[in-house]
Amino acid sequence: MKHLYFFLLVTAFFYGTLFSIEQSVPDKVVVLTLKGYLSKEKLAEAKKTLSQLHSGDAKLLVIELDTNSGDIIEVLDLAKVIYEEKVQRNIKVIVFIEDNAIGAGAVLPYLADELYISLFVSWGDIPLGSETVLPTNILRNRVVSLIASNNPHAQILSLMAAAMTDSSVQIVDDNGWKIETGTGTSSHPVVSARGQTLVVNQNQLKQLGLVEGVLSATDFRKRFPFSEAQQTQLKEEIAATTSLAISEKSLEERLKAHIKYDPHGPNQIGHIIVEGQSGISQSTWLYVKTALDHYKQTKPIFVILELNTPGGEVFASQEISDALKSLDTQYNIPVIAFINNWAISAGAMLAYSCRFIAVVKDGSIGAAEPVIQGSSGELQTASEKINSALRADFANRARFFDRNPYIAEAMVDKDTILVLRHGQILKLDNENQIRTTGTDPDIIISHKGKLLTLNAEQAIKYGVADLLLLPQKLEPITPKEQEEGKWPASKMLLFHYPFFENIPNAVIDSYRMDWKTHFFVILAHPMVSSLLFLGMLLGFYMEINTPGFGLAGTLALTCLFLIVLSSLSLEIANWLELIFLLTGVLIILVELFILPTFGLLGFIGILLFIVGLFGMMLPGVGSVSFELDTHSLNAAGEAFFERLAWLCGTVVLAFVLMVIMGRFITPSLVGFRRFVLTGHEQEASQGYIAGENPHELPQPGSKGEVIATLRPAGKVIINDMIYDAISEGSFIEKGAPIVVARLDGSVIVVEKISLSEGQA
Repeated sequence: MKHLYFFLLVTAFFYGTLFSIEQSVPDKVVVLTLKGYLSKEKLAEAKKTLSQLHSGDAKLLVIELDTNSGDIIEVLDLAKVIYEEKVQRNIKVIVFIEDNAIGAGAVLPYLADELYISLFVSWGDIPLGSETVLPTNILRNRVVSLIASNNPHAQILSLMAAAMTDSSVQIVDDNGWKIETGTGTSSHPVVSARGQTLVVNQNQLKQLGLVEGVLSATDFRKRFPFSEAQQTQLKEEIAATTSLAISEKSLEERLKAHIKYDPHGPNQIGHIIVEGQSGISQSTWLYVKTALDHYKQTKPIFVILELNTPGGEVFASQEISDALKSLDTQYNIPVIAFINNWAISAGAMLAYSCRFIAVVKDGSIGAAEPVIQGSSGELQTASEKINSALRADFANRARFFDRNPYIAEAMVDKDTILVLRHGQILKLDNENQIRTTGTDPDIIISHKGKLLTLNAEQAIKYGVADLLLLPQKLEPITPKEQEEGKWPASKMLLFHYPFFENIPNAVIDSYRMDWKTHFFVILAHPMVSSLLFLGMLLGFYMEINTPGFGLAGTLALTCLFLIVLSSLSLEIANWLELIFLLTGVLIILVELFILPTFGLLGFIGILLFIVGLFGMMLPGVGSVSFELDTHSLNAAGEAFFERLAWLCGTVVLAFVLMVIMGRFITPSLVGFRRFVLTGHEQEASQGYIAGENPHELPQPGSKGEVIATLRPAGKVIINDMIYDAISEGSFIEKGAPIVVARLDGSVIVVEKISLSEGQA
């Protein structure tokens, strides 16, 4: 009996020790999660994670794999780093294959000291369309080199590596797996046929004795003491790679979480319409901005952004997009994009900036490649620098509300190749990586050379849109309701979706522009602003060439006032530009009427005036930046230089018109000058007006005095007769002595006499 107790005690101790050994792992674990397409960026992040092996005393590396493709060169480089850690620092590597290790990612399980798999696994086909990247013999050699020589399964793993890398290798089961060396048909069961690289399943791996255990991902993670931070990182990785949309919450949960309504009513809903063939512009931005300011005050439960637009200006669209996100995140008023037919190009950017996207059955979204106007006026594809910047911007806006960034990138870049493989969206480097054979070939989402545009069903399928709205017969909105901008929400298609249909007493408050906003929208149009700039330049020129202050000066000041008003309404300008402009005007007036400095103050005043004026008329001056990663200007910079080109063109046109006016039109205005009030009209009646008979005009050398300041045109008195005259270009003040320099036709050109000359 004592021997029995002793036996039981020893047995219990043995199994307890074995159990504790099985459950014990090093205190510190480095976790590497590789899921989806293994891109260069993702593998670079993995290398950063591996740096933790150097910074601490971790002795265990856990790799979770669920991948169907990747960059084979970068994966081999990562595998090399891990192998060096194993050899130099005695790191233990545990690999868990969750469903798939296909393509480049199939290299990594060969590093495993312990291999775990899920219930259904596919492992193999390492080239997967990358045969042209590395020669087969080199690829085979590099994979075999990762197998530790002391691995008890080294022989079978080397055989598998050969078959997984070389489609000409045939594996047969002849009391164990062997390479078929004959050329005929083998009498043994074929594991891997010629022409196909090897892919093994979970049953084959268990039969070969290569796996330590078959368990679910949850059970595997319980087996190792992952830290809370590692668990959080793991969840984020899984959420980002295992679904078409990044968010794991259902639509109903998200709607309830973000749209709060009064169960007893009334419930006000905002409504903004962006439509029309003219496209999105600074005028659209002004309209949306005033609408959002209105809703910040009225506080609707959410806002509907109705889109039916072919696109427009990038910078204006970015301003609108940022304002939409701000309304949601800063004021807790979510925005729902309602794609009522088109959300193309810049319209897609607006949709991506909304928390929810609803689309009608015949709606479409995408095709956002940036274009510029060529020298001959035709539209051309923008440079790769501009394309790269906009591609990154689209991807970031997609991520902001948990949408797949690859889809957004493909809308901008026609060279992006996307496929749907085993329910996951993958971005491929080239068309050779597309799997067209097998039981589950790839579904091509975006072809190389074509911009991605999704119809309604595709937008729902790929997680871009949240709601598909089917056609229904709706009660029409009356003209009176349209004019007032208020009607029952049931008259809109969105409110026949179950969640919105249950909102009690829902009323649409559609923003309607008042006359002031309409006026500012007209002023904000680029053509109108250019015309105002041209009118200001010509008005000032005509005013300088005519005595007194008249119609031309009034026109110039009116255009300047409207330019300032338009800039402030768009928030293009800030107070610094306005201060520069007003200071410049003040200095010019001081130069003209108070403290003449022979042009010095005038030059400074003109310089400040131009800086302030151009700062007001050029949108996004303060937002211009050079993107180091893309080596290009941002959208604000592109808009800045585009508007600068318009203004420079306007200046050139104004100069040409000034030359024409000075040569042909200004002389004919001499008779018109009689109607300009200068304060000396009663004296003019006593004399002769220049411009009628050159032979009766005072000849060169005749001396007189200025009676109406020459700026450079004005009035002079010579031999008790009053004449219209002009200076050589400088201003001559009233009372200054002058001499006739020459006659230009019937125009008297005079110059100022110095004090010494006058006395002589």
